[in-house]
Amino acid sequence: MVATIVGQALAAARPGDRVLVVDSGSTDDTARRAREAGAEVIGGPLGKGAAMRLAVSAVDSEWTCFLDADLATSERNVPALLREAAAGGTADHVVGDYEYDHPGTILASTFTIYEPLTARFFPEVGHLGANALTGYRAVRTRLLRAAPLPADFGVEAFLNISIALAGGRAEVCHLGVIGSRYRFHGGSMATQIGTRILDMAEAHGRLAPADRPDWDQWLHAGVAALAPNAADQGRSALLSRLFTTVRRPMPPTGTPTTTHLTSHSGI
Repeated sequence: MVATIVGQALAAARPGDRVLVVDSGSTDDTARRAREAGAEVIGGPLGKGAAMRLAVSAVDSEWTCFLDADLATSERNVPALLREAAAGGTADHVVGDYEYDHPGTILASTFTIYEPLTARFFPEVGHLGANALTGYRAVRTRLLRAAPLPADFGVEAFLNISIALAGGRAEVCHLGVIGSRYRFHGGSMATQIGTRILDMAEAHGRLAPADRPDWDQWLHAGVAALAPNAADQGRSALLSRLFTTVRRPMPPTGTPTTTHLTSHSGI
């Protein structure tokens, strides 16, 4: 799969651009296939954010364009679309939004964890499309160096929030239909995303430390509801579980709560 996105990046590149793949501790042929496709490959540490942080340290361009390696198909050249949006507008942060080729790629963590928490604690982030945690985005490099990127899957939430707090302007770029290998199979990603947002809320004085245990409980209950997933159950079952999970009440400020959640079939 990595050869597909490398080919698109090379087609979109202009003189002076680097097409760089960070091999984040892979145990398959990712590095070899990326080199054969024409990319520059560097070995990196485990963790999506850690790999992105290493890439940022290796570039000196005005913009850094992040791309996911698991892209299988797309209607148009994804990095070219992101490049056009970055060069042709006034945004500091271009977020790639897209349509799904398969119901199993519905981003449960985005709808049930990221969106509710961000709306509550960081409303200035605003709406960044249906795929606010997308791996396809272009960011002014100086903003990526303002604070160290977290090492885990909370990195996209961190970028959305930190850039908004710094006064950066975000723009959504529509990428059409994308085919991806992504499926929601477990709760570690959702936990990392939610924990990052809560950490930032506490650090910025928007969540009182005394209230944090109630929010951690809310997060863990939501992750537990999402975790039993089979990607091929069909759109209706997937959406049913999303709706059940996202309707959970949030803890009222300053009031200890206990979350009771009944799981149903679906995502």
